[in-house]
Amino acid sequence: MNTLQTRIVLGVVMFALFFGVLCLDLIFHTDIGFLCLAILAGIIGLHEFYNIAGKNGFSPFRLSGISVGIWLSVLYWLSLNKSQNVNPQFFKQEVFLVLIFWLLLIQTFTRSTKDAIKNISVTIFGIFYIFFLLSYAIALRHLPNGVCILVMVLLVSKFGDIGGYLLGRKFGKHKLSKIISPNKTIEGACFAILFSVLIAVIFNLIPQVKVISLPWAILFGIIVGFSAMLGDLAESLLKRDANVKDSSQLVPAFGGVLDIIDCLLVSMPVAYYLLVSFKLV
Repeated sequence: MNTLQTRIVLGVVMFALFFGVLCLDLIFHTDIGFLCLAILAGIIGLHEFYNIAGKNGFSPFRLSGISVGIWLSVLYWLSLNKSQNVNPQFFKQEVFLVLIFWLLLIQTFTRSTKDAIKNISVTIFGIFYIFFLLSYAIALRHLPNGVCILVMVLLVSKFGDIGGYLLGRKFGKHKLSKIISPNKTIEGACFAILFSVLIAVIFNLIPQVKVISLPWAILFGIIVGFSAMLGDLAESLLKRDANVKDSSQLVPAFGGVLDIIDCLLVSMPVAYYLLVSFKLV
């Protein structure tokens, strides 16, 4: 199979896995399966980010960063579960207080003073970039009609990406950003937003899954589609800085998990605040 065929086959498999987990959760009236999937994506994504940082001269504390990321995700999930008496803000403050002291301690006793600021900073940044932004997937899932909202955000983000990729390759002539991502074009970006709007409108034309009105669906497609592109460019910026093409070779024709979820890391927070701020749900 060529690269495009591989992307299509594996893309279908990944979509099927995602929807399968959501369906199982609905059957058993829970969201634990989705939580586990989000945490797994966070673990692999953060590991890939630390590898990228390592190629750029940083030495992040990988195990500590991943452990804290998992801890924060579980605590946030518990805080959204009304059956649990948990104060999320209190626990988050405690976690980062412990993390900072812990990183200072192991830096001092295992690596002396060399590159202390770099190592500690990139470790904490990785937690925010991957696990904090991924936590908005959990937040979206807990909104009213959360499953439909989550699916809508995923489809709007990814199909915009797919549309921009396919049509941008065919019709793209003007470079969008030669420095950050030389293969992306202005035409591809326009097609990406167009696809995002079409998906948002079509999704909300289906009565069984409708989340927002059609005028809002158009605006939602534009804003979330644009933010998904920013997420893609943000990861491209990090990879370009480290002179790497993909975050890893885990998924053939796609790269790594971080390459798959990069657009969602920005589009999900944007979608959440758009829906909540304008009281659309």
